[in-house]
Amino acid sequence: MNSKSVKQTQPIDFDEDRRCFNQARLQELTKVLTEREKELNYVYTTSRLFENESLSIDDILQGVIDSVPPAWQYPEITCARLKIKNKEFITERFEETVWKQSQNFVVNGKRFGSIEVYYTEEKPALSEGPFLKEERNLLNVIAERLGHTIERKMAERSIKLLYQQERKLREKLQAEMRVRVDFTRKLIHELKTPLTALIATSQLLYDETQGQRVGKLAKYILDSASNLNIRVDELHDVVRGETGILKLTLKPVKIKQLLQSLINETQALAQQSGISIELNMQSEIPEIYADPDRLRQVVLNLVNNSIKYAREGHRIVIGAAQLAAELQVEVRDFGPGIDEQRQKTIFEPGYQQFHLEERSGGLGIGLALCKTLVELHGGRIWVKSKAGKGARFIFNIPLKEVLNNNKAGH
Repeated sequence: MNSKSVKQTQPIDFDEDRRCFNQARLQELTKVLTEREKELNYVYTTSRLFENESLSIDDILQGVIDSVPPAWQYPEITCARLKIKNKEFITERFEETVWKQSQNFVVNGKRFGSIEVYYTEEKPALSEGPFLKEERNLLNVIAERLGHTIERKMAERSIKLLYQQERKLREKLQAEMRVRVDFTRKLIHELKTPLTALIATSQLLYDETQGQRVGKLAKYILDSASNLNIRVDELHDVVRGETGILKLTLKPVKIKQLLQSLINETQALAQQSGISIELNMQSEIPEIYADPDRLRQVVLNLVNNSIKYAREGHRIVIGAAQLAAELQVEVRDFGPGIDEQRQKTIFEPGYQQFHLEERSGGLGIGLALCKTLVELHGGRIWVKSKAGKGARFIFNIPLKEVLNNNKAGH
């Protein structure tokens, strides 16, 4: 029997194949993991840049673009550029090539710029040319974050600019107010010094010459000097009120007694002008918490103003009533009235009303002072009038129970 030679075959080593496969798979997974780690590092780095409040927009943008190459698959051949209007930020060794990946970003709803990534050498085609799908996603995320960050930085810069402008304006206003207060203080001092001597000497002269012709002249001098002294005090009060240094001394006030006393004081002056003054008020008005001297000053100014303009033979009516938690006081005359246009500025310093063709005279500070004093009491003042129909000056201030809570502050 002839024996035939049999070809011997090597057995298949499945373990070796499995080992090679596992090694290749491990290398692939390691590469993928390395790419994801680079992307995460980029997100972390750019997030730190975006959150750094001390960096300018330019610093952030340059930092973002410098961090691009290490995050892409081939760092050694990766370069990038960020373009904004007429400005651009680039990495070292930047070069435009055909292997490009880019994304626009939006600020305040409008295209603001773009971020571009280039490879300087050709590489195998992947998801997007030579670029990975994950790199596209990363580019989109960065573009969105860029838009939000630039919006925030621009808003912060605008707010900072507005704040600086407001601060400069405030400092300028404060400086002007200091100059004004200082000038007014010096002016009042210059006026008060001779006025005090004039009032004292005219009073002494009047006391010694009553009943004589020269006594009447002394009385005229005394009255005029006293009136001028009041105007100077009013001017000082207006300036102090505007600068917030005018304060009230609050205490319980019986409004009926205050108004009746004021009518008694002004009745003689009104009668000289052929005018009567009447009081018309509710029988029961609660005690109010106010500065009696300043409240008296408000009503006296309104009454004197009404006497000046009320027609002869007519009357002035002072009214008072409780409305909810407020006291309302009204001074009404039946003079020529005030047209609607003048009502808008009547409480401003320097306002001067014209009666027929005559100027009323004065500095126009009486009503401005009334407004200041009423508002210091937490109230408001206004006028109701029609030309030829007289005028009603009305002010409201909170009653005692309302102001008690603010007592310490005043």
